[in-house]
Amino acid sequence: MAKLKTVSVDPAAFKLLKREKGPRESYGDVVRRIFAAHAEANYDPSEHIDALFAEFGGQGLFSPEGRARVVTRQKNPPRSRRPARAV
Repeated sequence: MAKLKTVSVDPAAFKLLKREKGPRESYGDVVRRIFAAHAEANYDPSEHIDALFAEFGGQGLFSPEGRARVVTRQKNPPRSRRPARAV
């Protein structure tokens, strides 16, 4: 059996998915069918990146200070406060 994943969608998206679903079709089948249709039409999801980040005005998600903090933590991550496990 294939490994299953849980996906959360808002009620409006669920209504759209339910409307597309056939009587003997699973929700996974609907998702595969819709994405296959987009793939056949040379669908490029990167076309939507600009629309998704338009609300940020092209500035990114972090302020310069926040970005510097992320870079610092990536270079030197904080140690866990949990005690080490016995081996």
